[in-house]
Amino acid sequence: MIRTITAQDAPTIVDLAVAADLFPAEESGIVAQMMTDYFTAAAADGHACLVDEHDGRLVGVAYYEPLPATDRTWELTMIGVDRDHHRQGRGTRLLHAVENDLRTRHQRLLLIQTSALPAFDRARAFYRTCGYDEEARVRDYYETGDDMIMFRKALTPPVTR
Repeated sequence: MIRTITAQDAPTIVDLAVAADLFPAEESGIVAQMMTDYFTAAAADGHACLVDEHDGRLVGVAYYEPLPATDRTWELTMIGVDRDHHRQGRGTRLLHAVENDLRTRHQRLLLIQTSALPAFDRARAFYRTCGYDEEARVRDYYETGDDMIMFRKALTPPVTR
């Protein structure tokens, strides 16, 4: 079941992010801080977080936020599914839930950044399968030799002039 995150879910999200290989254990503080920020201010600033719950356990998470100084453009900051629940369509359903939420609110564009390293081949294939176009590459973005690939999906039909 996909639903909006609650404050009680926050500690579990850190473990889930590590289990889903979104962050190594030594960087789990990044997710902990993201959750703290979400419940203290970011949610009020428009950030959103959905979770996928199965048999009373969180198995997926998607975090997205509006980009400042843009017209209804959003970034998917984090999406992941626990490794034990891969290949069940959960990631696709989570991403579609994000898109549907944004469409309902008449938002325009969703961007996703990911690494160009071979370890992220599956992630990039997933985004393409979900209808995202590779829009840009920034060389050496994350560190030397680790490019950033940006994916893009329009959420509303283009306006013709």
